[in-house]
Amino acid sequence: MKVLSLHSAGHDTGVAYFEDGRLVFAVETERLTRVKHDHRCDVALRHLFAQECVDVDGIDLVAVSTPVRSALLRIPDLDRALERTAAGAPHHRTVCEMLGRRVDCVVVTHEVSHAALAAHYAGWEEGTVVLVNEGRGQVTRSSLFRVSDGVLKWVDKDPLPWFGNGFGWTAIGYLLGFGPSPSVAGKVMALGGYGQPDARIREQLLAVDPDVMNDRELAERVRADLAARPEFDSGFETASHVVATFQEMFTEAVREVLDRHVTRTAAGAGPIALGGGCALNIVANSALRAHFGRSIAIPPACGDAGHLTGAGVYALSQVAGVPPEPFDVYRNGGGDSRADVLDAVERAGLRAVDYDRSEVAAVLAAGGVVALTQGAAELGPRALGHRSLLGSPSVPGMRERMSEKLKQREWYRPLGAVLRDERFAALYPGQSPSPYMLFEYGLPEGVAPEARHVNGTCRIQTLGPEEERLYGLLGAFEDLTGEPALINTSLNGPGRPIAHTARDVLDDFAHTDVDLFVFDDLMARGDTAR
Repeated sequence: MKVLSLHSAGHDTGVAYFEDGRLVFAVETERLTRVKHDHRCDVALRHLFAQECVDVDGIDLVAVSTPVRSALLRIPDLDRALERTAAGAPHHRTVCEMLGRRVDCVVVTHEVSHAALAAHYAGWEEGTVVLVNEGRGQVTRSSLFRVSDGVLKWVDKDPLPWFGNGFGWTAIGYLLGFGPSPSVAGKVMALGGYGQPDARIREQLLAVDPDVMNDRELAERVRADLAARPEFDSGFETASHVVATFQEMFTEAVREVLDRHVTRTAAGAGPIALGGGCALNIVANSALRAHFGRSIAIPPACGDAGHLTGAGVYALSQVAGVPPEPFDVYRNGGGDSRADVLDAVERAGLRAVDYDRSEVAAVLAAGGVVALTQGAAELGPRALGHRSLLGSPSVPGMRERMSEKLKQREWYRPLGAVLRDERFAALYPGQSPSPYMLFEYGLPEGVAPEARHVNGTCRIQTLGPEEERLYGLLGAFEDLTGEPALINTSLNGPGRPIAHTARDVLDDFAHTDVDLFVFDDLMARGDTAR
């Protein structure tokens, strides 16, 4: 069976193509357009149709998450589909006019698409409790599901209070002057490490009318009232205490809901999976994993970008009866050809040479910054070694150089680090690894000081030898420096999505102080390094 899967409307759109349960190709729109959170799914669709690996004429089924961009799909009973899904039906089976013919179609409810992808990363283990938590879905802001006999069942809607879901993070960001962008929550969360929970702030947040989520006028009155109080001043120190308090409340709310639903046996807590944008909250993720004493499944593309695969995963597993195969995170696009890399390097006025691991490690050991691309990019917002900026976490000032100067981010935002599996196991014996950089760990004294957040933690990516290039580079770097980690942050300039092609990388960084560019088997010294 050949399935076209789309997230066609809203922010973070994209498309994917499955054959017989195997993900063949996927791409997020923003990577092609360089417009963050881009809604123009038609751009991604045309790109997918141009791929040799996609049998456009052989597509048997189209799966689409809600909301639906009707101009792309032309579903004759779209109103009925949206009515049913808005009423809580997990999907609506219909047809669509696409590709010059009528094709079977499954319209998948927004929350269900999130849940299916999370369940997929949990291996569809029997009894898995899936919490989908986001700013706003189609039906809810938070939902609970359970996997029972291979079927994804919706068991609760909106179990979380306003401060336990994504609406709350957006509201706090707006209150503190960060604006309404989908990127706000990540910026706001970083403030919490600089503050402490405050009982006075907590009391005032708990007193907010719960209907604040559903009444815009009430929400504005609450915002104005809180903003006038000294505890909610937008100054950095005060704001950090507000966020630290809110983070504590958010984590407690999520934990309490899961406590009521997670299966308990003599062996401990049953399987748990998280979906929706709130699953990017590494403080809560780490606290939940410690509380339940077990691993928690989280898709690397847990936000709305995950719908491009989530809709297809649901249609395959729950409608067509085709078990979708596991897929790795490196499935975003197809990577550059050697000719395209050479052309981009020449246009930037640089000179390409063959990749040399020893030279790259030496540049990093000497305090240089390396921009690394390899093959297809990562699905989701985390840089995991295929679209990464790398630097030494032992060189003083490296955090400021990479985060503030190169990427022009807020000074208080943390950086991540990457470690080989065996070095992680030695530093954190008995702890679960973190291949998608979705959990935080306390850094031992002397390890990766420039990747250390103010609270002593770091969000760590763990990596095995299957990722040969970065794994080998980490080993060569440690041989030179004794440092087992590298700073690993996303490869994008200010206000831009993660760079997708060599030309994108060079557009963002060719004339900055990046020392070395690595594009698969080629590399080029930057302007400042010559």
